[in-house]
Amino acid sequence: MLSLKRTILVTSLIFFATFAISQKSYEYPVAPKDTVFDVYFEDTVSDPYQWMENPDDPRLSEWLDEQKKITKKQSNKQTQIWTLRNQIATMYNKVRSEKTDSYVKKEKGSKSKYLFKYEYRSLGRSADLLYRKRTDSNFKTLVKIKNFQDGKDDKVDVTGRAVSTELEKAAVVITHKGSDWREAYFFDLTNGKQLNDTLKYLRNASNLIWHNNGVYYARYDAPMKGRELLDIAKGQALYYHKIGSPQSEDKLLYQNPDTSGLNDFTFFIDDDRLFFYHYYLSRGTLYKALSYTELNDDNSIFLRNFLILQQSDSIYFDIKEVIGDTAILRTNLSAPNGKVLMANIKKKNELLKLIPEYDIILREVNRLGEDKLACIYRNDGQFLALIFDLNGNLLKTIDFAEGEKVKYFYEYDFDVEYTNFCVSSFYHPDLWYQLSLKDLTFKPAKKIWVPYNPKDLETRYVKYKSNDGTEIPMYITCLKNTELNGKNPTLIYAYGGYGRTIEPGYNESLALWILHGGILAVPNVRGGGAEGSNWSKAGQGLKKQNTIDDFIAAGEYLLEKKYTNPSKLAIKGGSHGGFLVGAALTQRPELYKAVIADAGVFDMLRFEKFTIGSKQGNLKEFGTVTTNEGYKNKKSFSPLHSVHQGVNYPNVLLFTGDTDDRVPPLHSYKFLATLQEMGSSNSLYHLYVIPGAGHGGALTPEDWVDKMLFEYYFLFDQLDVKFW
Repeated sequence: MLSLKRTILVTSLIFFATFAISQKSYEYPVAPKDTVFDVYFEDTVSDPYQWMENPDDPRLSEWLDEQKKITKKQSNKQTQIWTLRNQIATMYNKVRSEKTDSYVKKEKGSKSKYLFKYEYRSLGRSADLLYRKRTDSNFKTLVKIKNFQDGKDDKVDVTGRAVSTELEKAAVVITHKGSDWREAYFFDLTNGKQLNDTLKYLRNASNLIWHNNGVYYARYDAPMKGRELLDIAKGQALYYHKIGSPQSEDKLLYQNPDTSGLNDFTFFIDDDRLFFYHYYLSRGTLYKALSYTELNDDNSIFLRNFLILQQSDSIYFDIKEVIGDTAILRTNLSAPNGKVLMANIKKKNELLKLIPEYDIILREVNRLGEDKLACIYRNDGQFLALIFDLNGNLLKTIDFAEGEKVKYFYEYDFDVEYTNFCVSSFYHPDLWYQLSLKDLTFKPAKKIWVPYNPKDLETRYVKYKSNDGTEIPMYITCLKNTELNGKNPTLIYAYGGYGRTIEPGYNESLALWILHGGILAVPNVRGGGAEGSNWSKAGQGLKKQNTIDDFIAAGEYLLEKKYTNPSKLAIKGGSHGGFLVGAALTQRPELYKAVIADAGVFDMLRFEKFTIGSKQGNLKEFGTVTTNEGYKNKKSFSPLHSVHQGVNYPNVLLFTGDTDDRVPPLHSYKFLATLQEMGSSNSLYHLYVIPGAGHGGALTPEDWVDKMLFEYYFLFDQLDVKFW
């Protein structure tokens, strides 16, 4: 058991905004240190900057003010910022497209009476939401963002909407300061007026679905005041809200039996039936269940389980389509590459095989018109679309070029003859094609123009060996004429967690990086999902070091093959990827010149104490400090606890939003203070704080542009890329 006793001898130092000795290359403010310890299994761990976990500690604002001076000083050195701004603007603004006669607008719910779009009225605010009837020509404002601000510094963002065509009403979901907490507001689409209805205490994953004269939705207990950015959300429950009534009168339909907040339920509605993914306890054992209920006029529910399994973090079931009483499921049950099963929802645990597991990775299962399914597979660096009828018979295979990804390969409208899909890459915008649902032939649907020649660039798909001999796939995108002389500026970008795979997708700024001779390397390390569910599990929990080893080995490969050298190598990651580059820079500091970590998790020992850190997905991903083995494992790769005195670490740029309630900014604060205290003063360690922004964004256009320019100027400058 974890010893929870903590010896806290608070001997706060008086904050001095003085700087370290003058001979240092970089001078950093002295941060106050408390004599604070956590005890794990009789192992005492010092945590002198634990006070930074309290956002109201006055010492924090003073320390952050000093950090802002460092960041401002670096900003003032960016003398060619307008050149970079103009080049990036060209990349974003000079892309043109022209529809051919074969282009069909790709839009889910295309039979909706209303169309929506976002429009920026101010660079200092998020976009307003506009709408119009499909038969009208002009858009009207539905949600004016400034009307929902709690103050002039409040950044409000529309994160979703749900429309009832029958009632001609819309529910619009917003967030304040990028928080995972959400609110829903309702509007009459016949006149654009806001209704009195308001729903609070929703979360980023809360469903909200119309039925009859109201909505089904999931909410949580109200957070404790002052702890909104720190505590895990608990008390998840399903409610029905009737339009015109206050939230206090909403009908409670289902209470999540997991009161810890670790496991959440989700739901969706299909043809007057509500389908439910949930957990329940029976005789001390946790089970995972798929259920449904017929919806009726009184909006009550009675869940009927049709699939029950003992809880396992390694097994997933995903309902992709419901046809009559048959649910089509994508799963990895006894099939790490993925397969498709059919479940009879009227009978418990009756599963039939529809599409077997292949020796390639199943990425998506989509409805393709009335009588087909499109299964998207990945075979190393190549995507394939396999089209089946509803009996599982293969009708056609479509191969796509290596280094490109197929997207939007679906069609939910049964009345159309054609649909569109596109292919993306790291160096060109989406290329759209029209697919005939009758004979499954396709042809270009759009012409694209960009301010460079895409034929000058290419993506190479390679494999290299990690520390334990495992072969790791990696995309390398660069100019075709790139000379392997060991001198090329190179950026490694990875995520590496939660089964997520970084696949080819266009980013104008990264394309500019490549056009200036930069190399973009994207390794699909273990922990991600590139090679199926077993690949994910091989980088989770007690095996998380595999993820880090795979990432480090990517840099070693690029050096070995003469793509680059340590003075020309930078690494970048966000969220889990921020953790990954933090671990890499502390374990192999000599390998990199520069590091960019965005909203990273750096204190792995205390991660579980805040917001979503103790969610089941994170416990699965990183393990837990509540076991001796888990504690030792997490400490071994925790970036904060791997910083050593006097080491010459790479130059580090950290990003965080000061209202991030998914990965609280305390991680970046504590990591930066530790680097500045212990790392060699020959290295630059600085922090870019985005006021009023969270993990979910809420960046205004001005915020976004400023952040991007600062980041890319740092990257170009560190790797000595002359862009002027």
